[in-house]
Amino acid sequence: MTHVKKLYTHLRRWLAVILALYFSMFVAAIILLLTALVTLNRNVALITGLLALIIIGWALVKKPAKQISANPTIQRWFPIGAIGVTVIVLALVVYHYLLSHPPYTSITPTSNINYWELPNGSRIAYAHQAALDDTDQPPVILVHGGPGSPGMGQSSVIEALNEAGFDVYGYHQVGAGLSSRLNDVSQYTVARHVADLEAIRQMIEAEQVILIGGSWGGQLIVNYLAAYPHHVNRAVVSSPGAIWPPAFTDETRLTAEGNQDLQATIAAFPRFVLAHALMQTIGPRAAHALLPDEQIDGVFQAFVGNLDMAPGCSDVEAREGSNRETPAGMGFWVNAVTTHNAGQIDDQRPVLRNTTTPVLVLRGECDYIAWEVTREYRDVLPNAAMLVIEGAGHTIEAHQPESYLEAVLAFLLDAPLPQQPYIEETAPR
Repeated sequence: MTHVKKLYTHLRRWLAVILALYFSMFVAAIILLLTALVTLNRNVALITGLLALIIIGWALVKKPAKQISANPTIQRWFPIGAIGVTVIVLALVVYHYLLSHPPYTSITPTSNINYWELPNGSRIAYAHQAALDDTDQPPVILVHGGPGSPGMGQSSVIEALNEAGFDVYGYHQVGAGLSSRLNDVSQYTVARHVADLEAIRQMIEAEQVILIGGSWGGQLIVNYLAAYPHHVNRAVVSSPGAIWPPAFTDETRLTAEGNQDLQATIAAFPRFVLAHALMQTIGPRAAHALLPDEQIDGVFQAFVGNLDMAPGCSDVEAREGSNRETPAGMGFWVNAVTTHNAGQIDDQRPVLRNTTTPVLVLRGECDYIAWEVTREYRDVLPNAAMLVIEGAGHTIEAHQPESYLEAVLAFLLDAPLPQQPYIEETAPR
């Protein structure tokens, strides 16, 4: 019994040391986050957290260390060793999650890239390709998805539009690609993107424009349409996100297959989860201070690259295969903050129900966005027609480029659509 009692006492003292170290790390983490919240300075926050860990750890470990051994040398060096090992382990963790630079593919500027300096401070990269013949058609503005997933549009789409008599502008939204990043990431809002788009319309001196966009680009288009309906001649939205995200839960916004793929992808990127957790805990500005663009954009890029754009449709996946475009120029913070803001804005559906702008809604049969989300565009917008594109997932223009172009050009040129608009309430089989 004496030996058992001694073993129990010994284990209890070691447990006290371990708990002291864990408590020190917990308090140091809280102090680090609070410092980041107050100072918005990562280096100050890291140094403050480190000092808190050392001071608190020393104070808490010193007493149980004396009880573990009567040897003065051990009593003196044990706290130093325990705290030193803890600091090293935490330093490796902090380096991996906060300081390392994941691989990132930037977009290389080309000779046709120019920049708009907008009144609100956004510096917007864009490319303009003129129509082959002079026409009186309104210019087309391509609105990319994400938010934070830039692209100037597929060259085949731009060429076809040029041949049909349309000037085409493709631009990188603020926060991604070659456009400026905002120091205050809390300014990444739906209203900011709408204001940028309106400023762009004024820059090109067009009374009316044609807007073509997919995914988040569809959301941005309808928000712009709600604010400036008289400036939109017509619009095309493909695989659009929810008009008003609060109308759907996280589970009902995607298909079952889409949700399954998303959850699996999230689980594979813990730093992506950490960034969102920090944003929810200490706000976007402090979270951005701890995880600036260069530390998180590569993670976001890899995250998007791992998403299945046509979950549950093996033939589409196989056709896409190695031809899938590698994500480049991605912006995490514009994505995270804008998406969060989209869940807080006013419901624009009552306004949109009174618009008469013609809108073409394209739905890929294997899109990961829920059917009800896409159908709402058709049901809310009075002058909308919806087509279902077979053999396509979320990126219709990549999966079925010919069908995509045929539908878009017919719509823009007031020609008969290649198929009858889908008017059923239930999802196509």
